Amino acid sequence: MIAAMVTACASILIAVMAYWLNHQGEVRRSLRKAQIDRVSSQLKDLYGPLLILAETNEKAWSEYRKCYILPVGSGLDEIPLPELEETRWHTWVESVFAPTAQRMREIVTTRGDLIIGGEMPPVVLEFCAHAATYNALLANWEAASPSKSTLIRHPGNGFLSYIRESYGSLKAEQALLLKAARESG
Repeated sequence: MIAAMVTACASILIAVMAYWLNHQGEVRRSLRKAQIDRVSSQLKDLYGPLLILAETNEKAWSEYRKCYILPVGSGLDEIPLPELEETRWHTWVESVFAPTAQRMREIVTTRGDLIIGGEMPPVVLEFCAHAATYNALLANWEAASPSKSTLIRHPGNGFLSYIRESYGSLKAEQALLLKAARESG
């Protein structure tokens, strides 16, 4: 009778331990999946689109500057633009720079919960403020000086650098998480 009780208790203990270990494994898999899903969402919904748009805008601006802006010291703010250049500048702002900046701002405002870290980076806020001023510029475009740009200047290379670095670190994190999931699965 004692042997039967010991066997029954051992069986129950083994079953409880197996259940507990299985539960712990499920919790770890669930947490890993949640991490993978979050990082993937950060890449797909925020940093990926921002990187593509920012790189595209950067290339467009670089080409515009190379082809149409006078050498340093005689830039847009310092001399009036001839009519052809004024028309070209308006076209580029209305069809390239403003729409892209506004689209990036929309992505940040709708998916800002996916930003890495606990706070919105200042360079992202600066960019969003810059993009917001396009609305006023375009609304009063005819009254604005031809050489005028947005009231708040673009934050410069810091914004693109932040997006590139964030995207790169998330891709590395995603690769590590996926590797760990494959190895444990």
